[in-house]
Amino acid sequence: MQRSRQLEFSFPCGHGGLRKGAGRKRQGTRAPVLHRTRKPFSKRSVLHVTCRIAAGLPSLRDPRTVVLLFNDLARICEREGFRIVEFSIQGTHIHMLCEADDDAALSRAMNGILSSLARSLNKYWKRRGKVFADRYHSETINTPTQCHNALIYVLANAKKHGARPLDSGIDPCSTGPWFPFETSAPNHPLRRHAKPAASPQSWLLRSGWRKRGPITPQAHPRLPNRKRTKGPDKKRYPAPTP
Repeated sequence: MQRSRQLEFSFPCGHGGLRKGAGRKRQGTRAPVLHRTRKPFSKRSVLHVTCRIAAGLPSLRDPRTVVLLFNDLARICEREGFRIVEFSIQGTHIHMLCEADDDAALSRAMNGILSSLARSLNKYWKRRGKVFADRYHSETINTPTQCHNALIYVLANAKKHGARPLDSGIDPCSTGPWFPFETSAPNHPLRRHAKPAASPQSWLLRSGWRKRGPITPQAHPRLPNRKRTKGPDKKRYPAPTP
């Protein structure tokens, strides 16, 4: 009996396999967070986590929404092996500086935190559906310089987006009123006395960032470079000959 042989299929039109332009197309103007394995980090590291809401939803910096988020974050900021130490609320996203024992503790805590915030926001907005547009984005911070810059970036992020003037002081939609700035912080306009976040346990957030000097309330992150408009091309039209 002749032994059967497996036949191969050829695809002359190029369908299937790795090729340029394959895969799910981008939805909207912003690239989504890629579904890749996150980089490992140590317990001594600090994590800069960003959570962005879906397009078309109301601004998160509405005063009543800020109070809602402050109360929720104060309740869920500390979980097993995870802490939210600093955060700021922007119109379409939330920045957090977190500490986590490992990747499993980070994923477990963030899934619960985002689910809790989504339920509260949907209830307040009297709607149903998706609240956060994509996966959370995390960046590992390992040095005092990185931590110093990240603190300014998170606490003064409203100045980067133009929500507050560059020469203004502390953003009330952040944990800035409880941060140990070089000058004393004013009373919080939302009349909160306790910080709505956990106390830092890592050396970087406790004192390591001070190696790069103090942070003032007027500090702001580096602004994006503006695109320069090109002037007229002088070489396009040659000079007339005498």
